[in-house]
This record gives sequence, structure tokens and C-alpha cells, in this order.
Amino acid sequence: MEFDLTKPYCYYFNEICKIPHGSRQEKQLSDWLVAFARAHALTVIQDELWNVIIYKPASPGYETHPGVIIQAHMDMVCEKTEGCSHDFLKDPLELYVEDDLLRAKGTTLGADDGMGCAYMLAVLADSSLSHPYLECCFTTQEEVGLVGAQALKPEYFNARRMINLDGAGEYKTYMSMGGGEQIMLKRPINWEVNRMPAYGLEISGLLGGHSGGMIDRERANAGKLAARILSCFLQNGMKLRLVKVQGGTKHNVIMNRAQAVFTTDADEERLKELVAACEKMLREEYELSDPELAVSVAGQEAEAYALLEEDSRDLIELIELLPFGLLARNTALSDNPPVTSVNIGILDIGEKEAVIGVSARSALECAVEEVKNRVMLLGELFGASAEYSGYYPGWKYEAKSELREIMKTVFYDIYRKPLNCLTGHGGNECGVFKKMHPDMDIVTSGAIYGKIHSPEEFLDLASFDRSWILLTNLLKAL
Repeated sequence: MEFDLTKPYCYYFNEICKIPHGSRQEKQLSDWLVAFARAHALTVIQDELWNVIIYKPASPGYETHPGVIIQAHMDMVCEKTEGCSHDFLKDPLELYVEDDLLRAKGTTLGADDGMGCAYMLAVLADSSLSHPYLECCFTTQEEVGLVGAQALKPEYFNARRMINLDGAGEYKTYMSMGGGEQIMLKRPINWEVNRMPAYGLEISGLLGGHSGGMIDRERANAGKLAARILSCFLQNGMKLRLVKVQGGTKHNVIMNRAQAVFTTDADEERLKELVAACEKMLREEYELSDPELAVSVAGQEAEAYALLEEDSRDLIELIELLPFGLLARNTALSDNPPVTSVNIGILDIGEKEAVIGVSARSALECAVEEVKNRVMLLGELFGASAEYSGYYPGWKYEAKSELREIMKTVFYDIYRKPLNCLTGHGGNECGVFKKMHPDMDIVTSGAIYGKIHSPEEFLDLASFDRSWILLTNLLKAL
């Protein structure tokens, strides 16, 4: 299959790929969108974060139909292969087709979400389409925290129906998405001269994964397991002092590896016996979710300093007691998808403080607040303070959706099979619009793409064609 530039959505995707548009670098594309709107005599708003909203009047016969927002984000994740000379600040992407998939040479493609932007441009440019009044919203900085969307003003939008085009998958639509916030616990620490032998504890072999998409698989968290084993030492009367606890680098990734360095004058053979017993117990507990789980302990070179015994105990017990994993499911749906969860993604002991990074996630804002409060209260009990960042609102599941019912009918008429209606635990911009206007009725759509955020990213060209037909028929049905 060719990448046929005579198809308007292909043409506009190609135009987008000529313009640098990495996160926080969208101004050039934003200005291009404004020029596009003016060239087509369409009303346009460009705000201070370079979000663009283009308004198109209803086609003849649709003047009395309720309006519709169509929305996608214009920024892309900029990654490239080792040795690739591409400059994301000035070079156009080099597109090519392989096995009916569109790719970019040596770089990410930006199908997430250039695909949605291209669809909107094609709709805006085509005077032959049937549709209600449209408000086409192109947002910025989605990939770095939904920053552009959260700066939008409610008065930009009159419509209360919305088609989000960041829901790639063609055969599915989302009915709910998670919101969340990051919590950073920080505890001051004190060091003293060490004269005891040092040991290294390592947890490895875990599968980990993204906490938005895999938290319901009940995989082990390496940091929690490390604290559990260290706590076992304490419960068996050993005195120990921490030198290092390190695991993870991102709040939203289930920690698959963790290390702890500690000092103790306990008998080494007894130490190894306890570790072997803990490993056996944990392998039995996680035999289905993490079959390659491994625990090891070994002597280390002498450490000149270690934390005070009290500081060490507080950190171990805090990590062990912090909530982790799936906390609530949606029992209204047959597959009981996750609604609320918490992840411990970062552990680190610095020179002056220990840091624990936690991610609270839920489609319910009240549930996120409850998780934050639990984490904060536990932190305070052990001398840690909490800092918050990265807030984004969720989109709660609602059983009734007129827009979703229309989409289901249109989908069945085209594909002769039911539309997959799903809930997601990750975040996207739908929650921002729902918080802005709680009566917003939302569906998601989009062509199939894959391996996003990597140089192997692709866009399925056949799906790109079919999803255009679905979108234009959905607009016609509205």
C-alpha cells in the first residue's frame, strides 16, 4: 500500500511531518495551523501556550444540530536511533512505507497524535462533508503532562459533544480514563561513621511495566520487596543501618529492580538463610505474575558511613507500609477494569534526604485525593514531608452516553460487528475537557498505530483509510 498524498488526511499528515513539533517546540506548527485557518476563511484562536482552536460552521442541513468538538494533540515524542543525525528542531521527518506501515527513517513518526491532527485538517478543508458545527482543538505539550489542554479556557467551547482522536485502535472507543498526581515523599537523613560489615541486597527478574496499563496484573514491586526483606531482618532481631536504597526512575513505572546496601554485625550465614527463606516465599507468592523473581545478598566493600539506625528503620517501615497496587475496580462493567491504583516508582537515598516517588491514579478525583492523603499521613508518621506535582484530571465512566450509542450504530453499519467500548487507566486529555465542562459527552477514535515513543513507531495505512470513513460517517450521523 502506498502513502497516497491525494488523500487529504495523508496529505496533511505529510505536511505536519515537514514541521518540527516536539513537546514544548510546537510554535512553528501552531502558527502553520493558524495560517491554514485563515487561508480557509475559518475563525481561529491561538492561546499563549500555542493551543489552536479552529471553528467551522455546520454544513447545509445541520445548522440546528448540536455542535461537536474534535480534539487531538500536536506535539510528538522525539526519539531517534543511535547514530541518527536527524535534528528535531529543524529537520523534516523522512517518511517511508514498509509492509503497508508508514514509518520515519531513524526517528519517531509522531502518529501519536499527528494522525488526529491530519484528520481534523482534512475535515476542515473539505466543504463536501456533512457535519454539525465544529470546534477543532489542537493542543500542545500533551506528552509532558497535558500542559496545553489544562491551560484551555472553558469559554473557547460551546459544544458539549467531543470526539477525541488520541484513542488509536480503530475498533474501540474509550468510556473512561484515569487521572492522577505524583507524590514525592522526602525525609531528612543523618549519617554516622560505620564500623560494621556491609552487604548488598538485590531484587531482580521482575516484569514491571507501565502503572497505567499493567497495575491490574498484580506484578511485584521491587522496592516493596526490598523493604519487606529488610523488615524481616529487623523482626529477627538484627540491627542494621542503610547506606543505599535505589530503584526506579519514573513515578508511573512499576519498579522491576531495586538495590539496598546496608551494614550489620549479624551473622552472615543467618543473613543468607533469611534471604533464601524470603526468596522462596516471594517466588511462591508471585509465581504467576513474576516467575523470574530473584533475590540475592552478598558482602560488599566496607562503607565509611551509614544512616543512623533510627533513620534506617523509619525508611524501611515507611516503604513497607506505603500502599501499592490496584485499590479499586469498576464492578459496573463485566471485565471489572481498574479504577484506582497507586505505584511506588522511585526510591533513592541522597546526601541529605531520602526520596520516595509515588503515583496516585484514578478516574475519580476524590479517590486520588484519598490516596494522596494516605501517603502524606504515613510519611508524616515517619518524619517525611510530601510534595505534589503533575496533576491531571480523570474521566469517570458513565453508563449513559448518547454520543457513544450513535458511534456504536455507525460502527456496526460499517464493520458489521460491535464496537469495543473500553475503559483506560492511563491519562489523556478527555479528563481535562470533562473537568472543564462536566456535561461533556465524549468518545475516542483513531487509526491503528504502534510502538509509539520509539523509532519503531508506525501508522497502519489501511487502518488510516478505514478510520477516516468511520470518522466522516460519525460526523454525518451527528
